[in-house]
Amino acid sequence: MGITHHQLQKMALQIDEVVDMIQYQNIDENLLSQEICPTYRESAKNLMHYAAFRSFDARKMQNGLKQLGLTRLANAEGNILGSLINLKIILHSLLGGAPDLKKYKFLSIGEGSELLKKHTDELFGENAKQRRVRIMVTQPTEAAADYDMVLDMVRNGMDCARVNCAHDGPEVWKAIIDNVRRAANECSTTVKVAMDLAGSKVRTGRIPLDNRKKRKSGSKKKGKPFILLNKGDDLIVSGKENDEAHPEYDKSGTLVKPARIGCVPPQIIGRVEKGAPILFDDGKIEGEIIETGSDSFQVKITRAQPGGAKLKGEKGINLPTLDLGISGLTEKDREDLKFVVKHADMVNYSYVNDEKDVDDLLLELKKLGADEELGVILKIETNLAYKNLIGILVTAMQRKHLGIMIARGDLALEVGWKNMGMVQEGILSFCSAAHIPVVWATQVLEGLAKKGIPSRSEITDITSSVQAECVMLNKGPHINEAIAFLDEVLFSVENSHHKKEVLLPRMEWK
Repeated sequence: MGITHHQLQKMALQIDEVVDMIQYQNIDENLLSQEICPTYRESAKNLMHYAAFRSFDARKMQNGLKQLGLTRLANAEGNILGSLINLKIILHSLLGGAPDLKKYKFLSIGEGSELLKKHTDELFGENAKQRRVRIMVTQPTEAAADYDMVLDMVRNGMDCARVNCAHDGPEVWKAIIDNVRRAANECSTTVKVAMDLAGSKVRTGRIPLDNRKKRKSGSKKKGKPFILLNKGDDLIVSGKENDEAHPEYDKSGTLVKPARIGCVPPQIIGRVEKGAPILFDDGKIEGEIIETGSDSFQVKITRAQPGGAKLKGEKGINLPTLDLGISGLTEKDREDLKFVVKHADMVNYSYVNDEKDVDDLLLELKKLGADEELGVILKIETNLAYKNLIGILVTAMQRKHLGIMIARGDLALEVGWKNMGMVQEGILSFCSAAHIPVVWATQVLEGLAKKGIPSRSEITDITSSVQAECVMLNKGPHINEAIAFLDEVLFSVENSHHKKEVLLPRMEWK
């Protein structure tokens, strides 16, 4: 059954309303001209247009457009107003009219993709390889001394080397960077260096070695000390970093004294709330806060593996429903930045929560006299960061070279497992609208890098990663196998996918 004249009129009216809503929204042109880097001015406007479009439920309109064989705008975020104007022209033409386009200013179809490519090349360097998506690789400590390892990384396809400031120190960092530069030069290619600031991660305090439970006689196995927790147990979390104790039971097995562990930073003690969920060690242990106090709070463990879960020192703590009031830039970060601005091509900024955190980094870079060519990659890994994403993007557009990392580990815990797919899709869409390259990070090919064998879900994951502009691998004994494999798969997948868009090459079964 065809589309009636009335249905066409209704659809054209919908498109007109959406276009007008986007066109006449309140965009502060003065702010865009003064604060935002010229490179991103058109991108900032398009981002605002896309945010306005996403405030409208377009699903019924999309179904109507599908029946006409027209674009459903699912991949139009890079030039949203231009795509809508194109639909406006087509629909009005079908109705025998011609709309007045003089009052509209917009990016035409294709310009968004060109801007994203331009910004990606400026951040990661021109790519002479046959694939669009870059590969970022976390450098192990051994990369400081093992030049051949780094050389193999470059030969296998590494485009960007990531150095994590949470580990080692300036001497090791410098040695790693020197090896990366030397290997890139030997291979006549460009490999950028990104340095990760440790950030204000909430974590458990250290557990002293002498408090470790005694092992069975004759056992030579070594490991970090831990507290064993079962579902239903209570745990006291203290503001004193080294305040640690195992649970105590009476002869009948009744709990007399709950286990204790410290936390860092201590100021979160005053920000927690009764009834709030809490997660430890990448979500391996879950609990609920049942009591709060001036120097500690009490947790009831609601999930732990059968037989008990080991909670070790210096493991992550997530409180996804709370604003802990912790700035993304710590004193250690400020000190490490002095090294970063001298030796790196970009800085990866951890635990960004809002526009203020971005301003703090930009101000610190200005104080240190950072070159404008230094790239900034903002790591989105908290629920607050996701909620404040548009403001974070607009504020960060003061920098010339900019990227976003989807740090899926902590982010999944923060937004909830069931919401992670939707959140990841949202970040990708809004960054595409802003023409900002995205790094797809956390546990990519982790099985292959660490054990030498990838899982089936890992293969599916890297197939999906072509929606981003860069994929990050973490370190492991088989990292060079992982780089080579990822390089090959990305090249293959890009023949049938461009970001979210599925391409249709000729299929052969012989």
